[in-house]
Amino acid sequence: MTSENRIKQRFYWLAALALVPVAVAGQDLRSSVRSRLEAKGLGADGLRIISNVLEHDSRPPPRAPVIVTQALRDPLAATDASALFALAVPTDIRTMGELPPASQADFNAALERYIGELAEAQAELMAAVAPFDEEALLSSLEQGIPSQHVAALHRAVDLERLDRARAAFIGATTRFVAEMRTASFPPPQTFQSAVGTVVIGSRGNDEHASGAALIIDPGGDDLYHRAPAKAGAISVVVDLAGNDRYEGRDIAVHALSAMFDLAGDDVYLAAGAGLAVAMAGVSLLVDLEGNDQYESGVFGQASALFGWAALVDGAGDDRYRVTAFGQGYASTAGVALLWDRNGNDTYVSAGLADPFGRGGGLSFTQGAASGWRGELGGGIGILRDDAGDDRYESQMFAQGSGYYYALGLLWDGAGNDQYSAVRYAQGTAAHEAAGLLDDAAGNDVYALSVGVGQGMGLDLAVGVLMDRGGDDSYRSVFLAQGTASANGFGLLADQAGANSFDMSADPRSWGEAQWLRGLPSVGVLLGDRAQSRFTRSSVTVPAQFTGKHEIEPGPDCKANPEAVRAIIADPARHLGDEQLPCAIEAATTEERSALWSAFDVALGLPNAPFLQPIAYALKARPGPEPLMQKVAAILKTHPRCAARALWAASWASADEAKAELDSPCWRLQAAALERLKALSVAPPASASRPVFLRAD
Repeated sequence: MTSENRIKQRFYWLAALALVPVAVAGQDLRSSVRSRLEAKGLGADGLRIISNVLEHDSRPPPRAPVIVTQALRDPLAATDASALFALAVPTDIRTMGELPPASQADFNAALERYIGELAEAQAELMAAVAPFDEEALLSSLEQGIPSQHVAALHRAVDLERLDRARAAFIGATTRFVAEMRTASFPPPQTFQSAVGTVVIGSRGNDEHASGAALIIDPGGDDLYHRAPAKAGAISVVVDLAGNDRYEGRDIAVHALSAMFDLAGDDVYLAAGAGLAVAMAGVSLLVDLEGNDQYESGVFGQASALFGWAALVDGAGDDRYRVTAFGQGYASTAGVALLWDRNGNDTYVSAGLADPFGRGGGLSFTQGAASGWRGELGGGIGILRDDAGDDRYESQMFAQGSGYYYALGLLWDGAGNDQYSAVRYAQGTAAHEAAGLLDDAAGNDVYALSVGVGQGMGLDLAVGVLMDRGGDDSYRSVFLAQGTASANGFGLLADQAGANSFDMSADPRSWGEAQWLRGLPSVGVLLGDRAQSRFTRSSVTVPAQFTGKHEIEPGPDCKANPEAVRAIIADPARHLGDEQLPCAIEAATTEERSALWSAFDVALGLPNAPFLQPIAYALKARPGPEPLMQKVAAILKTHPRCAARALWAASWASADEAKAELDSPCWRLQAAALERLKALSVAPPASASRPVFLRAD
C-alpha cells in the first residue's frame, strides 16, 4: 500500500470515527452540539460553515494533513483525542515504549544483524532526500525556520520513501534494544562498521564523544556528548542503566537518530535545538524509568519538519523546559509526539519575541503545529501525558494549538492539572487549522492571562477544549471559553463536575460568537450550568465588537500617514496595500485621478492581481462610472465566490441578487441578501439557503 493510499484510508477511518458518540450530560456530543445550534438559530448548517467557505474560495495547500482537512469539513471530528492519536501516530512510534520480549540473545549476532538493518534504513533515507543546504538550515534555527528552507525541503523530500526509512529504522532499533537487555556484553571496544563507528561501553562511568553511529553501554553513570547528525548519518545510543547525562546539540537533519535509556534518573541538556528533533529524517528519544530532566533551546523535546520525532518517557516525575517550537511541535509534513506515560510532570516553555506585541512570546509548544500561510500546510504536533498531577506553562500558540492547515493536540489522561498560558492556547486554532486540548479526568485549572483560547476557533479554524471529569476552573479575558471569530468554530465541553467560568465583560465568550463575511462564527459551551458558576471580572478588555453582525474592520487611516502618502505618491507600486481606501480619501482631486488611472491599468493585467484591494477601495469611495463598471464586470464573472459576493453586495440588480440566492456558496447568498436589503426588496423564500440566512 502506498503512502498516499494509507493517508486516504486514514481519512475514511476518521470520517467514520466522527460519528462515534461521545457522552455529554446524557447525550452524545454531536446531538448536544446540534441542540445548542438549533437554539441559536444556526441549525445543523452551523457545522458546515467552514466547509462551505473553503469549498468555494480556497483549496488545501500542498502538504496539508488529511486529518486537518477532515476536521474543517466536520468540526466534531476534532473532539476525540484517542481517535486523532490513533490516526496520526504510526504504530511503530506508538509502541516504542513497550519493548518486545526477547529470549537470551547472542550479542555479536544481534549486533551484526542490526548493523545490516541500519545500512538498509540508511540507504532508504538517502534515496528519500535530495541534497539541500543542511548547514544553512542548522545555523538558522535559533529564531525559527526561514521559509526558504521549508521550500527547499518541500522540493527535496520524498515522504513515501522517508516513511519506509522510518519503519525500517524503528523496527530494527526496538528489536535490537530488546535483545540488549538479555545479552552478555563483551569487553569495551570501538570499531568501524558499514554505518560508521561502533562503541561498546563498560559498566563503569564512561564518557562518550559525539560522532559514533552506534553506542551501546551496559551501565554506569555516563556522560554523552551529542552533536547534530546530518548528511544521511546514523546516530544511535542504547544505555541500559545508570544516572546518565546527555549534553550538546542533539538533532537529526537528513539523518536517523535514536537514544534509548532504559533506567536511571537522567539529565538531557541540549545546547540549542535537540532531544528528538527531526528535519528530513527521524529522531527518537525513549527513557523508560526515572525522574528525568529535559532542557532544550529553540526546537526541542519532540519537534519535526518533514519527518518524525518522538520523545517517550515511561515513568517518573519529570521536568521539561524548552524555549520555543517543541514539547510536541510539528511544521510542514512533520509528526511530533512527546508522550509521558506516568508521574507528576512539569512542562515549561518560554517563547521568542513577538513582532506584533500581543502580550507574550511565540511559543508553539505543548501540542502545537503550524504551516506556512498561503504556501504549505503544516504538521501534527502532540503532547500526551497519561497520568499524574501535571503543570503546563507556556505563552502563545500552545497547549493544543494549530495554525494554518495543522493540528495541535494536548491529551492529558488523569490527575489534577494546571494549565497556564498567555494567548492562542488551550484548544485553539487560527486560519484553517485545528487545535484540541482533551483532559480525561481530575480537578483542573485553566488560565489565560490575555485570552483567545479555551475552545476557540479563529478564521475558518476549529478550536476545542474537552474536559471529561472533575471540578474545574476556567479563567480568561477575551475571546475565550467556547467562542469563535471570522467564521471559525469554537467548543468548550465540560462533561462533569461543579465548574467555575470567569471572564471579563467581553461578550465573545460562553458560547457567543459574532458574524463576519455575512456568515456566523460558531461558539458552543457545554456543561452542567446548574452546578457551574459564571462570573465577570473587572479586567480591562481590549476594544470590543458590538452587535450581532460584526462589521468587517477597515484600515486605520490615522495609524500610518506615511504609508498613505507613499500610496498617493506612487500608486502603481502600492496597489496591494490595505490602506488603499485611506489614500483615496486623503488624495486631492488631481491625485485621485492618478489613482483611478493606476486602478484602470491594473485591472487590465492578466488575472487582475490587485482586484480585491481595488474593489474594496472603490466600494468605500466610488470612482468614475467607466471604472466602476469595469471592476463590476470582472467581479461578476470571477471564479472565486468572494469576488462575486463583493459584486453582488454593491452592483447587482434586484433580479440578479434574487438569482444568487440559489447559489451553493453561502457567502454569495449573504451578499445577495445584503443587496436586496439595500434596495428595499424582500427576498423570496429559498430552501437552498442555510437556516441562519432565512431569518430576517
